[in-house]
Amino acid sequence: MRPVVSLPQRETTALKAPRFPILAFGEHELSLGSVFNRDWLIPGESLLSILWKFRCANALPADLLVQKILPDINPSVGAAPVRKLFKPRRLRQLLRLPESVLDMSLLDASASDHYHPAFRFCRQCAAHGYHSVLYQLTDERRCPVHREALETLCRGCGGKTPFVINTRTIEAPFRCVACHSHFCYGRLPLVSTIPVMSRRERAEIRRWFYYG
Repeated sequence: MRPVVSLPQRETTALKAPRFPILAFGEHELSLGSVFNRDWLIPGESLLSILWKFRCANALPADLLVQKILPDINPSVGAAPVRKLFKPRRLRQLLRLPESVLDMSLLDASASDHYHPAFRFCRQCAAHGYHSVLYQLTDERRCPVHREALETLCRGCGGKTPFVINTRTIEAPFRCVACHSHFCYGRLPLVSTIPVMSRRERAEIRRWFYYG
């Protein structure tokens, strides 16, 4: 059984701009503190999804954020979010989240044959600003809440977004890196980072993530 993560409180059914302060950090200021709340997350959220929310909350340039978490790697190239490269303890210093939450947001490098290299998503979950790390696993085919087949192709240009942490992906939350079409139904406000799923949807995700 995976460790328990607290669930966020029920929000309204419509997407809204966040009600937290938007702060701009310089490179040195970022190392001293940041704005983030674990209640903005739903269990199983991928690191990419978490970083999208972190960047919006702190009004950060994408290249600066990638540089801070991958100082030895070209931010335009980046890396796949696997535990070998992204240490939960190091991420915790920046994101101020429990190591257990960050550990569950990463993939195992040894299981590279079992996850998709392209960003794989449920369109309805994307509309709520949620992406599960388990959506990348090859043996997961449908969203457990909305029963829709998981997708990789952009409906705007037909391209695929790589499942990596780099400047291009961080700059395009829940959007195609090539044409910037939104993966969700309609248009997701870029500043909306508070999950708006119903209590039933959150319960389904929690049951699926922890118990399979």
